[in-house]
Amino acid sequence: MRRVGEHMSDRWRGSNRMNGPAQSGSGRGEPTVSVIIPTLNESGNLPYVLNTIPSWVDEVIIVDGRSSDDTERVARALRADVRIIEQRRPGKGAALQAGFAAATGKILIALDADGSMDGGAIGAFRDALMSGADYVKGCRFCPGGGSNDITWLRRMGDRGICWLIHLLFGAKYVDATYGYIGFWADQMDAVGIDTDGFGVETLIGIRAYRAGLRTAEVPCFEAKRIYGKSNLSAIRDGLRIIRVILEERLHRHRVGPRHETVSEVNTLGERRGSALVAGPGSSLTLPGIIVSEVARALSGATPVIRIEVDADPDYAEGLTRSPSLSAAFVEPHSDMLTTRRAPMNTRLRKQAFDDWLGPDIRVAFAYAWPSLDNTWIRDFIHSAKAARVPCAVAIAGLSKSENATIVEVAGIVSKADLVLVGDSLEASQYSAAFAASGPVVEVHRSLSLKGRADQHSTHRVTAFLPKDSTETLSTLLAAFDAIPHSWIGQYELQIAMRFTSQVVPEMIAGSFHGAHVRLLDERISDEEMRRMCEASSALIIADPLVNSRVFQIAVECGIATIVLSPSDLPDVGVGYVGGLLADINFPAAIDVALAHALRLAELRFPSPDAWAELAQRLNVTPLVDEHVIDTSTPVE
Repeated sequence: MRRVGEHMSDRWRGSNRMNGPAQSGSGRGEPTVSVIIPTLNESGNLPYVLNTIPSWVDEVIIVDGRSSDDTERVARALRADVRIIEQRRPGKGAALQAGFAAATGKILIALDADGSMDGGAIGAFRDALMSGADYVKGCRFCPGGGSNDITWLRRMGDRGICWLIHLLFGAKYVDATYGYIGFWADQMDAVGIDTDGFGVETLIGIRAYRAGLRTAEVPCFEAKRIYGKSNLSAIRDGLRIIRVILEERLHRHRVGPRHETVSEVNTLGERRGSALVAGPGSSLTLPGIIVSEVARALSGATPVIRIEVDADPDYAEGLTRSPSLSAAFVEPHSDMLTTRRAPMNTRLRKQAFDDWLGPDIRVAFAYAWPSLDNTWIRDFIHSAKAARVPCAVAIAGLSKSENATIVEVAGIVSKADLVLVGDSLEASQYSAAFAASGPVVEVHRSLSLKGRADQHSTHRVTAFLPKDSTETLSTLLAAFDAIPHSWIGQYELQIAMRFTSQVVPEMIAGSFHGAHVRLLDERISDEEMRRMCEASSALIIADPLVNSRVFQIAVECGIATIVLSPSDLPDVGVGYVGGLLADINFPAAIDVALAHALRLAELRFPSPDAWAELAQRLNVTPLVDEHVIDTSTPVE
């Protein structure tokens, strides 16, 4: 379980109070934050609690369980914009349900009103969510956390509950019973709060794990209750939490996508149904980027649930880890696209597939990369079959895919309804491996990554730079000079750049590897530019707004292309998985991107419109012709 840094207010010792919200790194944009505080006769504690909440919090909601003291009056006096929600059913779970339902923020954070929790820690919760977590829980027992209210018996009880959750569900929490939690509002349906009573926070933690949400534990300090008497009982409450855990395990609550409302069904005329897209998850690896593009294309017409399946913890070995230009444009969470992470444990992953593949799923899609561990797809297909959901598997066509690999992958995907491959030769090979009883095999151009095998002994890199841009030239030359001297004989850099001063050729001549750099000053026609691209191992384009036709030719050639850009995203690159992104101001970023581009030199990448075509194929109903018997002849 990932943990984030310490964050406590002055009263909780070790103060490092947040002055304002952190910057977004999650892809959801600048979020609004709603804080939910269940109360019951806590007027004496509210001055401490509300005064610790950062001023940048957008919304504070008090869910009042019909207090008989001055809770409501004190809350309004302390914070004029506070919202008071009346709790209609008893229980902590009912209070959280009411508060979450009323909240308008993109981030929802819940804490207790007894003064034991520091509102200043909201900044750390927000930071963790903005850094990529879907669900964040406070942790008293992580480094940097602590408690002056915990008893030996309660500590042992929490350890036992953590052990039980790990045994039954696989989640490894350090603190299972602390009630300080936060998550993105668009993940509400994933946790599915349906209990009114005690132990709701523990239940949320279990369901967040089962839903594949990225989870972080934030170190927190638990103080003693300030005013009033606590109703906690270590033995009684521990047994209640254990009962919640066992009931969850026995009843196997299904965590799935949100269900359409009656108005949505009436508007569409029929149940819309979701598409489930599963495959590698990292946006720094080519398979993960492609799965993102497929999910995004499908989400234009139907709700999509993307499942990130990283079956092998070292699956990224040998694949590009440079920032992807295409991935930079992807919005990972929206009304039509949600993302979940499958458990690493095989048994728990199979259980998650069973949970996610239900009657509200219209089509299931899995992406296979021949050199990775694809064994999870067998369970994915099995779960789809059990739920009677049509299942398609797309297999990346790679230059190095050998017949033994094709036979291995064919054995994994043989029970799918439809198998999509990159070319006719592979279609014939898979059809032969399946025999007559196998799935329908079709060819789709988006899956072929073959065709750019480098026949040259020298890596030729062609860079297109803006006129007289000596700063960009200096950065590029510094990156090229970083190539080890013993390797430079295998590299050639040609720079297409208009210049009006002798400073430019002098800079090249004075660079460490200047003898391996060729400067082109003349105007270049489109045909000449195409020939240069086709003869290159990789391209570098600085600020493509200057000459976007270069990028368009790069896409048409399917060549790995590094776009040098400042902090703002360029206007090119959406959907092109062969694009890499490097900061125009940092030679190290260019050096890393160049190394990865050259590792991809043998691949020919599909154009962005290929994903829309693939989505259109998957949206066909039925997925395959039920009358097709002979699958030996692939359809081009």
